Amino acid sequence: MLDADAKVQTTSVRGMRILVIGGTRLVGRYLAQTALDRGHDVSVFNRGKSDPTALPDATHLVGDRNKDLSALEAGEWDATIDVSAYTPGQVRSLLSTLGARAGHLTFVSTISVYGHNVANRGFTESTPTLDPAWDDVPDMAKYGELKVGCEQAAAAESKRGVLIIRPGFVIGPYDYTERFTHWVREVAGGRPFIGPDAEQPLQCVDSRDLAAFTIEAIERGRTGTYNVTAPQQPPTFAQVLDTIAAALDVSLPEVTWTKAGEGLPLSMPRDWWSTMHADVSKAVGDGFTWRPLAHTVRDIADQAGI
Repeated sequence: MLDADAKVQTTSVRGMRILVIGGTRLVGRYLAQTALDRGHDVSVFNRGKSDPTALPDATHLVGDRNKDLSALEAGEWDATIDVSAYTPGQVRSLLSTLGARAGHLTFVSTISVYGHNVANRGFTESTPTLDPAWDDVPDMAKYGELKVGCEQAAAAESKRGVLIIRPGFVIGPYDYTERFTHWVREVAGGRPFIGPDAEQPLQCVDSRDLAAFTIEAIERGRTGTYNVTAPQQPPTFAQVLDTIAAALDVSLPEVTWTKAGEGLPLSMPRDWWSTMHADVSKAVGDGFTWRPLAHTVRDIADQAGI
């Protein structure tokens, strides 16, 4: 099930040369590892500062996308995945350096491109996005707008079309943000704690499920745009905490529920709740599946030593 801008190109399913821009943190780490596990030759380009011992089977290219792309001046890839761009200029400079050597292009974007007050629940990939921002300096106040600019820059620079992945909140083991891990720790701790609005909906995607869908889409040469988050009908925050407790086989401690958007991880003001109702039926139609949240919780707890 493809939209009007999506195409399927013929691509080798095994033994592809894949370049991941980033590659050692939450999203990039599992994209690279999944590609390795599926028999591909993977190179990761980053500053070599975030867990440089990760991914020992990958080729590590060290540089800085903001000022030193020299490590990318040689080499050719069947596919390039840009995980780490925050400004359109970063996208343009990367693709200018790589040219046709980039191969099939994937840009990992965000659900935030739709803005915080989308008009309908169940918004699709055709829902209008924010107007693009073209600033050269990352600004979290313009995060969604800058990602729109990145998407448009990627589409303009790519000669073969671009695969755009728009995830929601990404969770899983090795989550350096600790956003979801925070709640696993709180539940496991057994002490009363403060939670956000109990009725807030929460869509998340395990980084491994995100990676599996993305790498398979690359193998199939897909282009076009996909919302990638889960589940289709989101649980409330209260239900999420109940799931965490059940997964850890503990009783849920006493929770003092507060107003939304009080600075707690994954909490958001009520007028942002519509962003937790993304329609993922297009991705599901092209093979996206997700594991039960309880499985993710247990894996997070094991990796983090909780």
